[in-house]
Amino acid sequence: MEDLIGLIIGIIAFLLFTIVPLFIWYKIGKHFENKHFADIIEREKRMIDLAVTPSDTVDPNRKVEAVGMVTGHVVIGSDPFKRYIANLVNLIGGRISVFEAPLDRARRESMLRMKEQALRLKADEVVNFRMETMSICGGKSDQPLGIVEVVVYGTAVRYARS
Repeated sequence: MEDLIGLIIGIIAFLLFTIVPLFIWYKIGKHFENKHFADIIEREKRMIDLAVTPSDTVDPNRKVEAVGMVTGHVVIGSDPFKRYIANLVNLIGGRISVFEAPLDRARRESMLRMKEQALRLKADEVVNFRMETMSICGGKSDQPLGIVEVVVYGTAVRYARS
């Protein structure tokens, strides 16, 4: 009987101190992720007309003025639920899809920040666009923390008005 009570207490403790906090972190993380995605979608709609190209050439038939370098930078972390799931998947191998949403958010947010800077300069296009990503590690073991940094940059140009 004592073994059964000990087992029940162990199960309750596991649920209370592992599963419940993970579920709470999942709900909190999902809420803020959805809120950020909604903001990103709204801002992308407003900036759809600003072209961004990796090419360093511009239309040779138009007079072009370079207005300056523009950048966008963001660091986004994942919630504890995603890190927990990623560690489980890492044990058996395979695609760690829980980190794809934070990476997508970071990529899109950094692009928007660069475009916002270009629009403040009244640019018509961003050319010679580049993107760099980095995983941020920490601690003694230098293990990834589920934090990604994305930096984008390019040259804002303005075309002469006809």
